[in-house]
Amino acid sequence: MAKVKDVTVKPQEEFDELKQYRINSNWRAHVSNYIKLKKQKKVRSTENYCKQEKIDHKAFKAWLKHIEREDKHVFHISFATEYINRAKRSLDLIEEYKDASKLRMPLLRDVIVAYAAPFTKSYGRIFNKFSLKEIENIIPDYLQTIHKKICDDRDKIVAHCDIGARNPRVSLIGTSIRMAGYYWEDYKALIPDLKKLILAVQENLKKYNQETFTPKEIYFQESINSPKCADEDPGLPSGDNPR
Repeated sequence: MAKVKDVTVKPQEEFDELKQYRINSNWRAHVSNYIKLKKQKKVRSTENYCKQEKIDHKAFKAWLKHIEREDKHVFHISFATEYINRAKRSLDLIEEYKDASKLRMPLLRDVIVAYAAPFTKSYGRIFNKFSLKEIENIIPDYLQTIHKKICDDRDKIVAHCDIGARNPRVSLIGTSIRMAGYYWEDYKALIPDLKKLILAVQENLKKYNQETFTPKEIYFQESINSPKCADEDPGLPSGDNPR
């Protein structure tokens, strides 16, 4: 039997990892605290905050930049990718259970919501916003019309209750109400183009992610080469220190 390499974590190594984890957590706590105070208009600038908390300004700015990069990475690699994949799975289920009429509209609603979500504003942690609309040519020209319809229907009909979008008419005879725009018959003919749209966005997002975030070490190079002071423990924010 081949000799198995001993990968047991030594006590000192384990201690160092826990120490580094605590330091990182404390810097993240300071970033969160700064954002909270900034929103409440209780602090004017990063300089004011660092002076108040008695922490290194250069290190704090490095952590702000790191979390901005982290947000961009997570939005595209994780959140946006998962939402588009979810839209594709729900659309596949519509085709798989095409004879189950009771499932069509619930699944279609999920397709619309999941597809449109990453094209709206996603708020990051450092006052930044993300959207797939920022990626050039992510929607092929010939699919722009179906893309706009899905996003509009999400905004006006599915996620909200805009009356004008459905143009209702109340019958003076009986109690029936006729409305436009959100029935299976309205979408059935659009399914082929909707599938092409989702597949195109999947492929273009995958290409963008590979070009922008791969390899990860290069994307986060500035964080890896952050100033030494960013690895020093700032302690918890003053409001979080136990008394």
